[in-house]
Amino acid sequence: MPRSPLPGAHAGAGATVGPASGQGLLVAALEAVDQAVCVADVTAPDEPLVYVNPAFTRTTGYPAADALGRNCRFLQDGLDVGDAPARIRALLRAGASGVVTLPNRRADGAVFSNELSLSPLRDAEGRVTHYVAVQRDVTAQVEAERARDVLRAEQAEIADQLQRTLVPASLPQLAGCRTAVRYSPATRPDGSRGEVSGDVYDVLPRPGGGWYAFIGDVSGRGPRAAATTGVLRWALRGAAAGERRPGPLLREVGGVVRDAMDGRFATLALVALPAADGGVDGGGALEDEVVVALAGHPRPVLLPAEGPPRLVGRHGSLLGLLPEVVVHEERVALRQGDQLVLYTDGVTEAMDASRTMLGEDGLLAALAALPPASRRGPGTAGRTADAVLAAVERHTGGAGSDDLTLLVLARDGDG
Repeated sequence: MPRSPLPGAHAGAGATVGPASGQGLLVAALEAVDQAVCVADVTAPDEPLVYVNPAFTRTTGYPAADALGRNCRFLQDGLDVGDAPARIRALLRAGASGVVTLPNRRADGAVFSNELSLSPLRDAEGRVTHYVAVQRDVTAQVEAERARDVLRAEQAEIADQLQRTLVPASLPQLAGCRTAVRYSPATRPDGSRGEVSGDVYDVLPRPGGGWYAFIGDVSGRGPRAAATTGVLRWALRGAAAGERRPGPLLREVGGVVRDAMDGRFATLALVALPAADGGVDGGGALEDEVVVALAGHPRPVLLPAEGPPRLVGRHGSLLGLLPEVVVHEERVALRQGDQLVLYTDGVTEAMDASRTMLGEDGLLAALAALPPASRRGPGTAGRTADAVLAAVERHTGGAGSDDLTLLVLARDGDG
């Protein structure tokens, strides 16, 4: 005969008591609540149920007569419950409270997600004699979370596919210069991907010889930003085929893409690299120079083979906001072993827990810390890019980050 830890209780019968009976009042309260409640005797073999309230029957479909005397695992028959039983047993062994969610089967065969809030009952000596389980049907919540996870996975896959169309699969080999790219779209604090990045980069041939290397950032994220980024990249590729100077090239692109920006704006840093058989202007005398032109973009960093790094380039106006784009060209000596570090504002605007940005000073400090030996030899561009990423990671403490892109141009050295 099933026994009850609650004297005077008629399991599942909805007992009524007078106000003088505290025990009876407790039973009446359990019988009246809408949450399913059951009690298991953990001192008896197989820890049978010794009490269930009427809400238990409404939730599971099992009347008290069919549930009492059985271990509650009968609700799990034929279901994949994962490690939930092991977690429940660990709570029982420890005599601890906890919450475990697992699938259960109703009497009619329907499956629901059951959130169990488990609490121990102790006797006068402090020994755990019974466990109380308050049950809650959380099927709608679990299904909503599962649907959200599926949707997030689909969005991440679409974002990845779309992202790949916005940047080159690989960069061309440049005579006398090595490149390294680090491309990291925004991440959430949990490490999952955010929306599609507006960052863009590429290396394009210049008419008459040499190359254009550029990096840019379109405001906002998501499909509209991606569409704008695609327009910007292909406008640059088209205009670069007929314009040899970076300043006029940026001004031409600014006029072409202004309508397509649809209220957004973009920043661009463009570097004209010299031809293999001559200088940046094709005459041979300026073979150690590059030309930097900026349209609202952060200033690149010149990292010499030896000595402190410094910012180069002159600020220009954003693309997409004004009918006229103001761009200044600056010649920068890039000698053997020197590197030029182009980046998006995800680097300098990376924030720590106190909302302090890494800033240009933090970037310069990270590059200055690179010893001369790391600035030479094979792989130098990649080491430099990784050092910047490490500085951002240290500054943010591994929290979620904004879009972040690096393009390092390293002039071959004698080492």
